[in-house]
Amino acid sequence: MARLLSLLSFSLTLLILLHGYTAQQFPNECQLDQLNALEPSHVLKAEAGRIEVWDHHAPQLRCSGVAFVRYIIQSKGLYLPSFFNAAKLSFVAQGRGLMGRVIPGCAETFQDSSVFQPFGGQGQGQGQGQGQGQGQGQGQGQQGQGQGQGQGFRDMHQKVEHIRSGDTIATPPGVAQWFYNDGKQPLVIVSVLDLASNQNQLDRNPRPFYLAGNNPQGQVWLQGREQQPQKNILSGFTAEFLAQAFKITVQTAQQLQNQQDTRGNIVFVQGPFSVIRPPLRGQRPQQEEEVGNGLEETICSQRVTENLDDPSNADVYKPQLGYISTLNSYDLPILRFLRLSALRGSIRQNAMVLPQWNANANALLYVTDGEAQVQVVNDNGDRVFDGQLSQGQLLALPQGFSVVKRATSDQFQWIEFKTNANAQINTLAGRTSVLSGLPLEVISNGYQISLEEARKVKFNTIETTLTHSSGPASYGRPRKADA
Repeated sequence: MARLLSLLSFSLTLLILLHGYTAQQFPNECQLDQLNALEPSHVLKAEAGRIEVWDHHAPQLRCSGVAFVRYIIQSKGLYLPSFFNAAKLSFVAQGRGLMGRVIPGCAETFQDSSVFQPFGGQGQGQGQGQGQGQGQGQGQGQQGQGQGQGQGFRDMHQKVEHIRSGDTIATPPGVAQWFYNDGKQPLVIVSVLDLASNQNQLDRNPRPFYLAGNNPQGQVWLQGREQQPQKNILSGFTAEFLAQAFKITVQTAQQLQNQQDTRGNIVFVQGPFSVIRPPLRGQRPQQEEEVGNGLEETICSQRVTENLDDPSNADVYKPQLGYISTLNSYDLPILRFLRLSALRGSIRQNAMVLPQWNANANALLYVTDGEAQVQVVNDNGDRVFDGQLSQGQLLALPQGFSVVKRATSDQFQWIEFKTNANAQINTLAGRTSVLSGLPLEVISNGYQISLEEARKVKFNTIETTLTHSSGPASYGRPRKADA
């Protein structure tokens, strides 16, 4: 009996200590009494652009378990291949370009029309290579040129896609990705990284692993590494090991390490960028434009992009107010694996998005154009944000926090990244809102108003998502909703 009491006493003491340790290690991180519109905290400059990083240690980002990055790639700029330790969902805010990704274990399905020949045989390779290099090579501007001359070898690689403004791109952790700006204006891409996902087996820090290039400024998002230049991962091996692994000379292996390269991770392409690529979207046959149902998707061939800037595909569309489009795992099956989703909004001046909250996700709201008055209310009933949001600013919307948006410029456009593959929205006002679902007696008694006033609260706003902010709707009975 004494032994049992001793064991129970020890267990109770251990629980108290663990509780105290947990409380000390994980204070009430999400007690967000004040939200702020966030700007980039660090800028990594490169030869052909820059990478702007938000401080993921900021309370509202740390609470959401995410990091946020903006890439600005100049015309003819190439963002060198890299991969992250966390799932990434990106949005093309401006411009156009090419995107390539390399999924481990998948085949190089993009090939030119010539017969593939490795850098092997001297005689046959050179003879056939000269013929193809001068014949076919000049007629196909999108084929690899440098490697094709004199060797009979052109190129083959994994999938390359055209991207444009409005595209949302899903990238699993560990998948290498590169971007190229083939347009005239800067290519701007914003990305959210889900650091809290169980797919990230490291700490809650975004860790880019670069396959090429060097970053002289270091990993500014990791404390203690600001002064240490970040090299590509090939730099960590000895040149002799690389030479043996790639079957190349030691001198070439040293080139792969970019030891003396100070261009950063976004570089200008010299000469034509002749990768194998498909035609632009509008030039493809109709059957190639159709979207599959996801059942035939495989890891290697699954779709990773979806455009959200087409009002004809919007979930909510009102010509005088604007539109809202959502993207979840039903639209893009890969999001089921990443556990992320997105919402794209575009509203005109004085249009309002009815008060709502995310039921099962945190969200990051990034403004791509215009301005809006935004208010956010927390679980304590306190207004934790009340101000203007402008282009380029970021605002975190924690799970359950209610938010209302009203455009104050000619047009207000934003993208929301959400930490759930199928994020759900609940509204406070409108035809399908929580108040509309309550009995009149509950509203009347809960707010100490008459049944007539309760009827107005419940039925005056007939819209579901978007409405005018120019005053209350007319009184009366429920009417057929117009959106």
